[in-house]
Amino acid sequence: MNTRQQDIISLLEQRGEMTIKSLAETFGVTEMTIHRDLDYLEKKNYLFKKRGAAVFVNSHDRESRSFYADEKRSIGQKAAELIKPGQSILFDNSTTALETARFLDGIAGLTFYTTNLETAAILAKYPNTIMYCSGGYYFPDSKGFIGKQTETFVESIHVDLCVIGASGIDIEHGITGPYPMHTALQRKIIDAADYRILTADHSKFGKAAIEKIADLDEIDCIVTDSGIRPEISEEYGKHTRIILA
Repeated sequence: MNTRQQDIISLLEQRGEMTIKSLAETFGVTEMTIHRDLDYLEKKNYLFKKRGAAVFVNSHDRESRSFYADEKRSIGQKAAELIKPGQSILFDNSTTALETARFLDGIAGLTFYTTNLETAAILAKYPNTIMYCSGGYYFPDSKGFIGKQTETFVESIHVDLCVIGASGIDIEHGITGPYPMHTALQRKIIDAADYRILTADHSKFGKAAIEKIADLDEIDCIVTDSGIRPEISEEYGKHTRIILA
């Protein structure tokens, strides 16, 4: 990683998102040069490129596959206890929703919907269930689909409950995420469900990412791990139900 690329990361960390044009002007190079820098940094999971701009990826999201793995497994197991035979469930692209899917074998008559390939691969193995997976633009970092086609799929269904994740949970800023296309999809997932379960480890509380997904009171419950401080659990419990794994 060269010095300019390091400076790009630092600048994006401060601002959250910048256009290709403004980055080129800031560093005094061509937009083609910035594109090459961003391509390299995107492969390293420091940022997410969208049309004409770059969005910073914070360290928790960058390493989400390994951060708090045990806690996420416990959260998934606890969230699965909320699901009853015969229900329809919609899963987003989050790692905690994926962990929830791992604990649903043996619950009869479930209908699954998901936008995530890894989650679909797990759910497809369960007997006596029905599973649907969306299409759309495949986003390798989350192993899931996003974009207009995926959103149209979600808009066409109505489910008993959804299981989603988030990068930030804050009383003032609500439920937030780092990627505009992901958060737009999560908003539609929330709208498609009668009951909304947010699965998130304790590190996500008191943090706000770039894009707002929903207000706290739009979520029916948050399943988190026992690492959350009691005073934080009590404070957020005034706005929605908190369930400890």
